[in-house]
Amino acid sequence: MKRAFAIFGLVGLVACFLPMLPGISLFDLRAFDALGVYTMMAAFAVPMILGLATKLPAAAKAGAVGCFAYLLFYKMGFSVWDFVVHGSIGAKAMGVAAIGGLVTSLGSFAESE
Repeated sequence: MKRAFAIFGLVGLVACFLPMLPGISLFDLRAFDALGVYTMMAAFAVPMILGLATKLPAAAKAGAVGCFAYLLFYKMGFSVWDFVVHGSIGAKAMGVAAIGGLVTSLGSFAESE
């Protein structure tokens, strides 16, 4: 499971550079809100790095859950469905990565080491 949320983190990080709307990516929006863009990118990058570890303690799993929950509930909110349904390839990938990452990082608690 930890490899799965590492892959979802990678998909989300790559999606930050793909167009959310025709011609505009999340990374292009950093001119308006640099801190928000960089925190979203960091919230995708941290679980990706944590998922590549050989042995993952419970605190690291909780950190991955926190990162994906921050993205899903605070940054995207209930508009995550609009991202997935109406957005371009970057928005769809970010929505799928946030949902899938939260599910797999929660599932990593059930995994025995």
